[in-house]
Amino acid sequence: MAITDYFRKIASRSADEVRKIIDTLDPDQISIVDVRQPEEYQQGHLPGAKLIPLDDLPDQLEKLDPGKQTIVYCTAGVRSRAGAAILVRAGFTEVYSMQGGIRAWKGLVAEELPEVGKTWFLSAKGSDELIGLAWLLEDGMRSFYLEIAKGLDKSEEAQLFMELAGAELHHKNALQKLYQQQSGKDPGVNFPADFLSNKPQEKHLEGGVLLSEAFSWASKKNAEDILEFAMALEVGSYDRYLSLREYFKDESSREVFGLLAAEEKAHLKRLTSLFQKSMRDTRGD
Repeated sequence: MAITDYFRKIASRSADEVRKIIDTLDPDQISIVDVRQPEEYQQGHLPGAKLIPLDDLPDQLEKLDPGKQTIVYCTAGVRSRAGAAILVRAGFTEVYSMQGGIRAWKGLVAEELPEVGKTWFLSAKGSDELIGLAWLLEDGMRSFYLEIAKGLDKSEEAQLFMELAGAELHHKNALQKLYQQQSGKDPGVNFPADFLSNKPQEKHLEGGVLLSEAFSWASKKNAEDILEFAMALEVGSYDRYLSLREYFKDESSREVFGLLAAEEKAHLKRLTSLFQKSMRDTRGD
């Protein structure tokens, strides 16, 4: 089974389809969620949209009705996919990410983006496989952050990405220790290839994104775009560890996954703060 088989694609709607939904349905029948930052929202938003920034969304689910059709959007479709994934895991019945974000809403051509925001689901067989897959994703994330930091030179963004790479190494070590605790076996130098039936030939990030594709995309983007992408990745990590915490029944494993989820959430907050700063610097605020 390929690593991408452990993720499900988030349903989406085009900007034109969203217009028809807004024009056809009563406002009480739908929830439109803007997961951008307040400064972005103030510059223009969809009719009736509720602002819940992506980094706040996991803690503000009670503001939304899980039984309503819910449309999530952002600037270009990166954050909205991650936000929609959070809602899907939380049990919302009908969730869509708006393709191309508010740029497409304004008639701008939507650009091709790495498909972050696919939702993780527990199709793996057994705790060893789940831990091994989580380790592989952490390994891919570390490689991504290290390479991006090199390209950003000695900027504030580069420093943060180096710190995140260090955190991913910590997470890899924590997962190896958990594997040893669960299985009673030493991870060994070939962890997790020794027990995974189909170890991927290429590294992947959250959502099943190929590391090589993420590098190719990022090479043409500025620091602000990369920060936005990283925010979506961290949401995926946070959501995955919450899922694993629910799956494992022993308290020691639940504690590990709970701590990892909390750390990913803290990473999201740091990325969001720097993203806001980058936006203000770009706009001269």
